[in-house]
Amino acid sequence: MKRSMKSKGYTLIEIMVSTVIIIVLFGLAIQITGEVLNAWSRTSGKLSASSEARVAMDVIANDLEGIVVRNDGHEWFRAENDILKEPAKSKSVALRFFSVIKNKPTDSKGITIPGEISAVAYNVHYVNPVDGSNRGEKAFVLYRLEVDPETTYRDLLDLSSRERLPNKKSPNWGEGNLVKGMNGDNYLASNIVGFEIDFYLEDDGNRSTPRLYFNQHKKNPRRSVIYGGREATIGPQAKLEHYQRALAYADIKLTVLSDEGAEIMRNVAQRSETPADVIRLHSEKFIRRVHFPVKPF
Repeated sequence: MKRSMKSKGYTLIEIMVSTVIIIVLFGLAIQITGEVLNAWSRTSGKLSASSEARVAMDVIANDLEGIVVRNDGHEWFRAENDILKEPAKSKSVALRFFSVIKNKPTDSKGITIPGEISAVAYNVHYVNPVDGSNRGEKAFVLYRLEVDPETTYRDLLDLSSRERLPNKKSPNWGEGNLVKGMNGDNYLASNIVGFEIDFYLEDDGNRSTPRLYFNQHKKNPRRSVIYGGREATIGPQAKLEHYQRALAYADIKLTVLSDEGAEIMRNVAQRSETPADVIRLHSEKFIRRVHFPVKPF
């Protein structure tokens, strides 16, 4: 007696159902992978921006802690508040001062340049971070100029150069000393959408005397901080008596956009978000207090 053998295969419906399940699972895997990669990209962008900001904060703090001022009737320090109008009305401060630099500069042969005091300047610009121009993709870039001690002593510390230090709009300090450097060489950090400093004066023991320097004004709530010279707002030459004191400390504030936020800001005119929304959702703020150990004489 022969046993009938029937080979059982898959029906068309079973194959179609299996195919649909595989496609759905494959789609979910792609979606999950995409979300993970996007999350990683955002995190990586934030870490990169935060890392640059911390380095920049260390440099600024070191420069301010080494500040040099004298009571000789001429300017030694100038901090002017500014507003970057494009693409967001973000706050920044332009700095011009003299400082004892910890890392001594060297010449092209690697020989340390003699001297102790360097002229230092800071500015924030919305430019191309690669070459400092207004062409191509732009970003908020913080620039730092450091003039070597020899040039500082020879060209910038004489009385005629300190009648009035360069203001916030000046692209250079002395001949050839560009704040941005040649082709943006003085780049310090990017995505710095906010750069503010609150300056505090020495305590005179009177509770009614303000310590935080400010001048209430609708257009300029915090006036420029200038030590020495005819435009002095703090120190012995200041017009207001309660500001005729030395600087005690300052709070440095850096607002840093993530890489994602910087990309959105470049195209904010075509998006529903406002620049303020982008800053609020895609930025992080860093604050550092620095003290001024050296007092003027």
